[in-house]
Amino acid sequence: MGSKRHGRRARRHATVAAAAIAVAAAGGATALTGPIRAHVVHTLHVAAGPTAIAADAHHVWVISTGLGDGHTLTEIDARSGRVDRAIDVGLTPIGVASDGRRAWVTSEAGFVSAIDPSSGRIVLTAFVGGPAVGVASNGADVWVTHALPGAPGGAMVTEISASTGMPVRNIRTRPGAYAISADTRHVWVAGLGSVAAPGHTVTEIDETTGTVVRTIGVGQFPDSISADGRRVWVATPSGLVTSIDAVTGRRLHTREIAPNLGAIASDRTHVWATVAGYDAVALIDPQTAQIDATVNAGPGPASVAADGTHAWVAEYGDGSSVLGDTITEIGVFDGTGATRHGGA
Repeated sequence: MGSKRHGRRARRHATVAAAAIAVAAAGGATALTGPIRAHVVHTLHVAAGPTAIAADAHHVWVISTGLGDGHTLTEIDARSGRVDRAIDVGLTPIGVASDGRRAWVTSEAGFVSAIDPSSGRIVLTAFVGGPAVGVASNGADVWVTHALPGAPGGAMVTEISASTGMPVRNIRTRPGAYAISADTRHVWVAGLGSVAAPGHTVTEIDETTGTVVRTIGVGQFPDSISADGRRVWVATPSGLVTSIDAVTGRRLHTREIAPNLGAIASDRTHVWATVAGYDAVALIDPQTAQIDATVNAGPGPASVAADGTHAWVAEYGDGSSVLGDTITEIGVFDGTGATRHGGA
């Protein structure tokens, strides 16, 4: 596995991507504003087929599901950008989250595994029932979305103890509700609905009681969600981004960003969204939900995570590289030349 630096070529590609997205969002829904610009800091190779990514202040965790690498979790040092190790986490991993103490990985077999970042070993495994999909953790508890066996489209959130792996409670959610995120007080689940029970919603769950606080309508087919304690951000494949006030549950903005919008991640300062149709990542202002900048992060951006200083993008690639696919680290600088988030 190797790495390379990007300079003027990456910034030129970012300009092209920005122009393309601006055209796609014609009609005034989205505009490039302000002097803020994003830039590629670092690119490194990981096992083929990275589909999910999570980050904390010290580590970046990447799930790979490509042929021959369908059970790999790659651990990356967030400060140096170097790969620490590749970890065998069993067949068909799906989701990954990190709470700073452990990484949590879900699997199609219905298991949730906890990985110790210092050793790279699996230290705890829990079984939640149907195929486990999304996962979120606050350090004390872990919430997992999974399918209900025998109930097509049915979905459940299972809360488990982060220290013991024992189930705490099960919370029934709307059909197809698999994308999940948590802040310090609430768990947020994005639901796609089903043919029998359509409803494109976000469900807010109280972390202490496990009760559903409210259900909030959002754009069609929400399949990515990120909560940062102030806002909850939801992305849809049709290109809509919705921001929700985490205290009141009120929808603040709904913006059309670009078609083929993918994953979304927030670190409170900036919001990042992958745009697969343009092989780009959009940097979104958290106050206005308008695009601040875009950058070309590589072919097939599938997932994105924010660690508070940088964005990390998992790129599925186009199959042309024999070294595997890539993870791109992105920083932000302003028009004065000062680096906001990292720098090359």
